[in-house]
Amino acid sequence: AAERLSLPAEADAAFQLTGPDSPIIDTLIDAETVGGGQEPEDYNSWPEPSLTLFVTGQQHGYIEPCGCTGLENQKGGVARRMTFLNQLREKGWEMAPIDAGNLVRRYGRQAEIKFHRSLEALREMDYVSVGLGPDDVRLSVNDLIQEASPGDSEEAIYVSANVIPFDRSLMPAHRVVRKGGMTLAVTTLLDPDSLETKLSADIQMTDLVDSAKEALASIQKENPDYTVLTFYGKEENAQELVRAVPGFDLVVIAGGYGEPTYQPQLIEGTETKAILTGDKGMYAGLVGLYPDAPIRYARVPLTHEFEDSQEMRDLMKDYQFQLRDVGFEGLGLKPIQHPSGDKFVGAEACGKCHTTAFDIWESSAHFEATEHLVNPGERGDVSRHFDPECISCHVTGWNPQGYYPYVSGYLELEASSHLHGNGCENCHGPGAAHTKAEEADSGVSDEEKTRLREAMKLPLDEARESCMKCHDLDNSPDFHADGAFNDYWAEIEHYGLD
Repeated sequence: AAERLSLPAEADAAFQLTGPDSPIIDTLIDAETVGGGQEPEDYNSWPEPSLTLFVTGQQHGYIEPCGCTGLENQKGGVARRMTFLNQLREKGWEMAPIDAGNLVRRYGRQAEIKFHRSLEALREMDYVSVGLGPDDVRLSVNDLIQEASPGDSEEAIYVSANVIPFDRSLMPAHRVVRKGGMTLAVTTLLDPDSLETKLSADIQMTDLVDSAKEALASIQKENPDYTVLTFYGKEENAQELVRAVPGFDLVVIAGGYGEPTYQPQLIEGTETKAILTGDKGMYAGLVGLYPDAPIRYARVPLTHEFEDSQEMRDLMKDYQFQLRDVGFEGLGLKPIQHPSGDKFVGAEACGKCHTTAFDIWESSAHFEATEHLVNPGERGDVSRHFDPECISCHVTGWNPQGYYPYVSGYLELEASSHLHGNGCENCHGPGAAHTKAEEADSGVSDEEKTRLREAMKLPLDEARESCMKCHDLDNSPDFHADGAFNDYWAEIEHYGLD
């Protein structure tokens, strides 16, 4: 209902619920080719396609929804995605999964591990083509080559017309798939405008237009029934490219932050249709292909109504075990000094004086934050207290957006038990100097004590910005609604000394 309220009036008819036993879907016929206006259509009512494209992209590191605000409130995840794919295959549909790229969102050892695990998931789901995104190419060229040119040629699913690691022989410019009596051709492009850093000297990036022309010319020799370009970059750049290189039936665009459109959009001046993947792998797009009929299209949000596939749950468990075995130091996470120069002591030290505030904290979800990772209520088969991307907001003494520990911050479950939970110091700053100064016979002057006390204060009008370091749009979107901060603050309201 909340999503429906955000829709423009003209799109309202596109939203529908198919009942308690079916996933939420909001689809439209490709109205321009099928006709009949914008009447909603359930993909379950389609005539069986000869071949169905299953389109994803811009996973952006979200291999699974974090669950911080409840899995029923979050979309995406490879476990739900595989369940949906399996359901379609069980209907007898011939599937051709395609991903437009950007599986990760950072670089470093954890991103490399997640990259390989994500490709393991896509291979398990029999993806036929995967493109490269700007964050993918920030990884080491060896990681890219390992995935682009695996030992088993049947596992080679990467395709790129304009990104070449080391040598063209290691990265095919296009792929041709023959399934369901149809010939599908796919190529991918990475928009150089989407790059935030320079490419490694071992990676070449060729001209967009020239690369598209060359790939299309090779594709046309295969006489395909349907030709797809996946494009990672700005939507307007994709449209400009398609006008410059006519001949693609469909362009799949990833790289923006909007949701997928309800129907394919015809790119002006061409015969090419365009669809968007959306962000964080929250949607799957279905494109039904028929030899003698127009295509059908549906966008499907991957909600909690798709149960997690056991194969992907096992993969998630292996991923977390790998993080555990590598360890924070092996991930390149060495503690750095907090900007204040002070050290963390844990909430119990604060509670010696701030007894009421401590009691309030101890009764809050902040107190249980670490326990929620060790023994998660949902998806309880996989603990996540070895994962820096989770730990950073669930313990005391980490940078919540940088995913690294501070000196004297949490490092290990038992040894750092005094730093369990999202404690006082995550908001007020490390308190070692302040608590030591307040001890009897500390020898600290009254003037210095006053300075340290003032430094620990967090004015209420500044608190919201501090809270948003963890309650960000990714993990706590409802926190950003008008008036939401007041509701959250009411749960933990506390002021100074008793």
